[in-house]
Amino acid sequence: MSFAGRIVFLTLFISTAVFAQSAALKSPSEIAREQSKAVVIIEALDERGNVLGQGSGFIVTPNGAVVSNLHVVQGAASLRVKLPGGDAYKTADLVDADDAKDIAIIKIKGFKLPAVTLGDSDKAEVGEAIVAISSPEGLVNSISTGVISGVRRFDTHRVFQITAPISNGSSGGALFNSSGEVIGIITYLFKSGQNINFAVPINYARGMIGDQATKTLADLQPLDKPKESAKPSPSLASPLDDDQVDGQLSGAVRGKLGRNSMEPMFTRPDEALKLFYRLVEGLNLITTREVADLTSTAAVIKTKDGDDAEEYTIKYLSSQWGLTMTFSKPERLLTSVEMLVAWSVTDLENFLGDKYKKRTVGKEKILDYGKLPTGNKAIALLDGNGNVRSVKFTKAK
Repeated sequence: MSFAGRIVFLTLFISTAVFAQSAALKSPSEIAREQSKAVVIIEALDERGNVLGQGSGFIVTPNGAVVSNLHVVQGAASLRVKLPGGDAYKTADLVDADDAKDIAIIKIKGFKLPAVTLGDSDKAEVGEAIVAISSPEGLVNSISTGVISGVRRFDTHRVFQITAPISNGSSGGALFNSSGEVIGIITYLFKSGQNINFAVPINYARGMIGDQATKTLADLQPLDKPKESAKPSPSLASPLDDDQVDGQLSGAVRGKLGRNSMEPMFTRPDEALKLFYRLVEGLNLITTREVADLTSTAAVIKTKDGDDAEEYTIKYLSSQWGLTMTFSKPERLLTSVEMLVAWSVTDLENFLGDKYKKRTVGKEKILDYGKLPTGNKAIALLDGNGNVRSVKFTKAK
């Protein structure tokens, strides 16, 4: 072959390869058309069949294995799994569950059901385009798009941080790559951030998937049930110091709470985040008594007591974050919530965005986000090395 001929051949080869690669990528509408029939609504029912809550899931085998979040099904007496076409299946059967990663594999008695295509989440990269399909607020198979904005490491696993908008009821939905393959399980969102949502990589669920039920919902430990050996916990109404805390804590939420102030309240980061943004939403609305109910199983320590305010700290809300709460006197209203972290500024920007002003207040260097769309104000406090040591939320005036 001549030199010119080799150039023509090489050009044709490259063009063919590029075409094949682009052909493998699919638009969101194509992904929805091909895969959404396998994305389902999951209703959690009580003993009388009343709906307790609703989440999402997706079918992974034609015989009825359904992937979802554990928190979607935990505490239910039975489940109603509703397919987009209108078919519904009632079940209490589970194939497997993982508390740390918030994964549940549900089993319905199906045959030749539509199933999603699973991808390899280990190959997913930051910046990669994604499509989320779920049923927020019961709106069947709502579609949103975005990118993987980060990969976060927790003690037991990684999570994808994503920009695709999700809402209540999206938990357990499917996260697709541009090839139409599921690479993640939509898990939770941070309401006070700027479109900060999370998904568990699908590879963590792959080894759990099967068509044989091995347990039922009754085998799961109920939500918010302390260990049987638990003793009464300290409350914000009568705080205890570090020496008093040891040996006087109740069991963990779902049996995972640390028994002293140096152990985490939650082993699952999503549960820690849920409590945190529940408190942020309660700024200037809830009192010490209501917060005491929310934190009744935690090692709550009184860290400051002034004429106008008092402060309480949970050293380890999770293994990575702490929590400080400030209450006004004499009203005892929650006025600020501060997450204690060890972040870089990049971590902070992934969390709240990069629209802030650098300021110095006294000896403190802060990054001021001003008023957020939620109506709260947020500032980040820096340490001497320029790293973020806390993120503080207050109600905007």
